[in-house]
Amino acid sequence: MTEIPEHLLKRSKAAKGGASGGSGGDSASDSGDATSEPGNAPVAAESATPAAAAPANVPEFPNLDPEPEPVKPEPEFVTASKSRQRIPVWALPVVAALPVWAWSFAGTMQQPEVEDPVFVESAELYAAAGCAGCHGAAGGGGSGYQLSEGEVLATFPGVIDQMVHVARGSAAIAGETYGADGRRVSGDSGAAMPAQRDALTQVELELVIFHERAVLSGEDMDQPGYEEWMEHMREAYESGEELPIDDEHFDFLLACADPAVTPGATGSGSPDPEETPCPGPHAEESEGA
Repeated sequence: MTEIPEHLLKRSKAAKGGASGGSGGDSASDSGDATSEPGNAPVAAESATPAAAAPANVPEFPNLDPEPEPVKPEPEFVTASKSRQRIPVWALPVVAALPVWAWSFAGTMQQPEVEDPVFVESAELYAAAGCAGCHGAAGGGGSGYQLSEGEVLATFPGVIDQMVHVARGSAAIAGETYGADGRRVSGDSGAAMPAQRDALTQVELELVIFHERAVLSGEDMDQPGYEEWMEHMREAYESGEELPIDDEHFDFLLACADPAVTPGATGSGSPDPEETPCPGPHAEESEGA
């Protein structure tokens, strides 16, 4: 226990004596004569000792309470988040139903059809070769015979016979009857069809014939061997094959044609059917597959 200094004890006694009306001293000599005459009240001290003051040498203790942390400013994105407009409660079911609607709507959309080069290129070649100028863009006829509504199929039941006729033109067989129905006389329409053998390659000739038969005249493309023929044209055209229709190749076409339909045809067929089959669809290929 810490000992209290003596001078502090004296000050404390003096303060207590002043408060009780007695002498602040601790002996009779300090306060005067203690035995007064009878009847006389004790005389109070003329001057009271002042109240004890705080000792000057008591150290001041530091303030140990932690200082409050400064308030950090609120980030801008938090302020913006609090102030932006919220989705109304009534709209929440609509928002929740959007994914279901999007999924069902996507299921009703049709995938875009990829354009088949057989159809695209055959139509462009039909116009570029000048066929549309005489036979009409839709094959309805004009200065040339009608090709639509099955007319060209009645004249040329086989693809190869029509190829021979277009390749050599009508002037080469002027006045001769051709076709399976016996109704066509070369040059009888008044306009001679020019030969296309020098203007078209073999695959281009096949594409023109395909357009006239399948597109304009509605030939059945589901018949045996037709898809194989179309695939052959796709591959040949995309590979850039440029087989010219020279004299040797034209003789090959005459060998593949039917003499009853095409003047000058031999009908002997291809000398090597495995390596160089006659152009056009072949039913036996599909049946044997």
